[in-house]
Amino acid sequence: MFLVALKYVLWVTHPCLQALLAGFMLKRRLYRQYPIFLAYTVSHVVRFAVLFWVYHRGDREAYRYTFLGAEVLDAALAFGAIYELYGHLFHTYNGVQKLAGIVFRGAVAVLLALAVLTTVTAPATDASRVLAGLFTLDRGVNVVRGGLLVLLFLLSSYLGLRWKHFAFGIAAGFAVESSVELATFALRVHLGLLGKPILSLISAAGYNCAVFIWLAYLLSPEPAPPPAELPARLELEGWNQALLELIHQ
Repeated sequence: MFLVALKYVLWVTHPCLQALLAGFMLKRRLYRQYPIFLAYTVSHVVRFAVLFWVYHRGDREAYRYTFLGAEVLDAALAFGAIYELYGHLFHTYNGVQKLAGIVFRGAVAVLLALAVLTTVTAPATDASRVLAGLFTLDRGVNVVRGGLLVLLFLLSSYLGLRWKHFAFGIAAGFAVESSVELATFALRVHLGLLGKPILSLISAAGYNCAVFIWLAYLLSPEPAPPPAELPARLELEGWNQALLELIHQ
């Protein structure tokens, strides 16, 4: 009974927090800088309302396909939000931005192909195929998203680039969410169905932590900028020019 109550609390908490997050973003006109992340945030509020309604209708098949559609939309918007972060960080470097676009398109194409292949080759029943495709899509999204975030953090650190305060918070929140999801996937392989209730709660708690991080960074003041690192910027200028020449060949 306690686990059921906790499940509902975690399930209801994140759309409430995300509605608050969206409200603050609109109030501060951040939709101009982060339109895709705002769309991602609003989509989760709508997603909760739709899934909650379908779930309590008791139609498992309808819920399954609605959830699958919501996951696909979530994956697309999450990738878009991370691509948006690349754009903010490298907004003055067209070559690096174009390379990031190529990497994103390749990662999404491979991910979708893998999900479709898993769905087609799954056991004969439609339910099994849907679940297999969903599991592959979810796991692949978190692996690719985690890799893109690691690359983003490494590049910004190595090149001495300055993050916008809220942009760093968005990246940190996504990193926490992806890390928790990948950890639960690994544990699910060893624990099987026995650990599913606890792992579902951990996954929901991880996402709530991500939303708390986004809210905390949005509401906290912007810190004073550190001094620019000129050598790193000169090196990035060289990389950017080389990438532009390579792309335009």
